[in-house]
Amino acid sequence: MDEFKVIVVMNEAMLKLLKSKNLNYDENSKIKQYLEDEAFFFKIDKTKAYNILQCVGVKTDNLDSVYKKLIDINVYYSLVNKGKIKVDDENIIIKYKVYNPDDLFKKKNLK
Repeated sequence: MDEFKVIVVMNEAMLKLLKSKNLNYDENSKIKQYLEDEAFFFKIDKTKAYNILQCVGVKTDNLDSVYKKLIDINVYYSLVNKGKIKVDDENIIIKYKVYNPDDLFKKKNLK
C-alpha cells in the first residue's frame, strides 16, 4: 500500500468533514498544497511531519509507524528513480546513500 496516497486521501476526507461542519480547514488546505510534492516528508523534520499526520487524522498510537513508512528507504529510492528527489537537493533532509550501479561490481583490492 502506498502510505503517501493514503495520507492524501485522509486529508481530502478531513477537508470535506471540516467544511461540512463549518470548522476552520485552513491548515488542511495548506497540507493539501504540501502533499502535491511526493517528496514532502523527506523535506521536513519529524516534529512537523507528526503535526501534519495528526491534522489529517492519523491516531497518536500510529504516528511513528506511519511516519516510518512515509520515509522508508524504498520510498526514497523510488522517488529518486522517478526524478522526484535529486540526490544533491539541499531541501532533502532525510537522505539515504544512493549507489552507482557501476561501482557495485567493480573489483576491490583486498589486502
